[in-house]
Amino acid sequence: MNILDVFWENVDWHRKNKKIPWYELVGGNSGLATSHKLNVSLKRAQEIAELLDIDDYAILFEPLD
Repeated sequence: MNILDVFWENVDWHRKNKKIPWYELVGGNSGLATSHKLNVSLKRAQEIAELLDIDDYAILFEPLD
């Protein structure tokens, strides 16, 4: 699994648990995010983590297994 797959899988897991819709995280690009094709900068990863109320955004890059 590549790093983008891990990131978006984690984002999806957290957003589902917190009942946050995709559009609040990625705007109109939810289809790209869910297909794991949307690139993300570290700054944007941090912004997404803040929207998910995650203190350390590095957790989004760790495999769930």
